Amino acid sequence: MILETGWVLRTLYGFEPSEVCTALRKVLGLPNVRVNHGNQLALALQWHEAGLDLADTLHLAQSQNCAALYTFDQRFVKRSVGLDECDVRAVLPK
Repeated sequence: MILETGWVLRTLYGFEPSEVCTALRKVLGLPNVRVNHGNQLALALQWHEAGLDLADTLHLAQSQNCAALYTFDQRFVKRSVGLDECDVRAVLPK
């Protein structure tokens, strides 16, 4: 739901990453909304505001207990250096 909402806000309404994060925080902060893994989500939103893709940040935040996260996205590998204990590595074509 988070990823889809972020996509709609960005694509259909032209929200910038900081605006997407603000909107999501407002909705998720409502008293009748329950969030699983709130700390991971907060971290992902922080990284999204810093310029990383929302989907990438959600995956990285959920991979905190993993040694590595593999991706085809070279840009994500470069931008994620030092963000988390999980090492983001590129899957290189053969």
